[in-house]
Amino acid sequence: MAFRECFLGAPGPSFLEIPRDVLDAKVPLEKARIPKTGAYRASTRSAGDPAAVERLADLVVGAEKPCVLLGSQVWTTRGTDAATEFVRTLNVPAFMNGSGRGTLPPGDPHHLQLARRYAFQNADLIIIVGTPFDFRMGYGKRLSQQATVVQIDLDYRTVGKNRDIDLGIVGDAGAVLAAVTQAASGRVDNGSVARKTWLEELRAVELAAYEKRLPRQLSDASPIDPYRLVHEINEFLTEDSIYIGDGGDIVTFSGQVVQPKSPGHWMDPGPLGTLGVGVPFVMAAKYARPDKEVVALFGDGAFSLTGFDFETLVRFNLPFVGVVGNNSSMNQIRYGQIQKYGADRGRVGNTLGDVRYDEFARLLGGYGEEVRDPKDIRPALERARESGLPSLINVWVDPEVYAPGTMNQTMYK
Repeated sequence: MAFRECFLGAPGPSFLEIPRDVLDAKVPLEKARIPKTGAYRASTRSAGDPAAVERLADLVVGAEKPCVLLGSQVWTTRGTDAATEFVRTLNVPAFMNGSGRGTLPPGDPHHLQLARRYAFQNADLIIIVGTPFDFRMGYGKRLSQQATVVQIDLDYRTVGKNRDIDLGIVGDAGAVLAAVTQAASGRVDNGSVARKTWLEELRAVELAAYEKRLPRQLSDASPIDPYRLVHEINEFLTEDSIYIGDGGDIVTFSGQVVQPKSPGHWMDPGPLGTLGVGVPFVMAAKYARPDKEVVALFGDGAFSLTGFDFETLVRFNLPFVGVVGNNSSMNQIRYGQIQKYGADRGRVGNTLGDVRYDEFARLLGGYGEEVRDPKDIRPALERARESGLPSLINVWVDPEVYAPGTMNQTMYK
């Protein structure tokens, strides 16, 4: 039943507690009742209400300015192919978040990242797939009140929560999107002037945002601008690189720049910000997929929570390329406290020591290197890759530079 809870509805963890007397007891195997595995998973692959699917197909066909947000459930339902076909066949601009990143490869004409706020304010149809209206979505307030809003989710409790919607479909993300594509087949002119103009409009916004930020991504400043660090990591990734982010401020930077090149190749602390997941994620990813390269970016505060299991990675010979964006602070917390309490009181409990994580890596038998000059980032990453060892590149980033998402946080206002 615990395994069923993991897979029925929205996938997630279960906690199973077994009393000690039960755990230590014995029963003859021939008398044990062992349920058949997988017998209940098929029931979760619902394609949604057929009438709702038909209505969504009509909405997509009739929209001049549609967009879709492909969230984590696209990957957890293994709906990548269906989502890709939906986007390309129906000519819908797509944004991605969470584990949905990588559904479309960088460079795909429908792949957008930086124009999301503009799209949400100007679209006439917004389709939200497998993403709740939580703080990442401004609890739904970032969506235009004039747009028709559709939400697709595995969990009926998530549909329409925190914001009214026009259509809700409970079901498997991949199955629903495949059904909508089929229902709209032959009924949409993908070369329509209105849809083509909308895509060009979004692409112009995307390009302007990229060009505005590009000088910082190429900055030679020292201490290093975090944008330069995440830019170098993005350029370093291959199609076989699983990217893992663990941190607050530094991972907020990476979310704007890093684009995994394949589906299922992005992992982060999730909406609850469970810092410290990076090393366990690295361990699990490399152990499960030894054929893949694992690249992890840690904030120094996040790494310190579970970092000693770096020794476990060495012991089990699980090589990965690790980067610590080191600003000697829990910077996301520090910014908020400074804004609320002032510079003097705002630094209490969030300033860390200048820890040499590269020396820590070498101490435990891995590869370590320190970087203070931005031009040395890429060569250090290459050497870590070539070492064949668990590695940590300790990159000193500017502690007085904060991600836009950090500066816009509301928890301290």
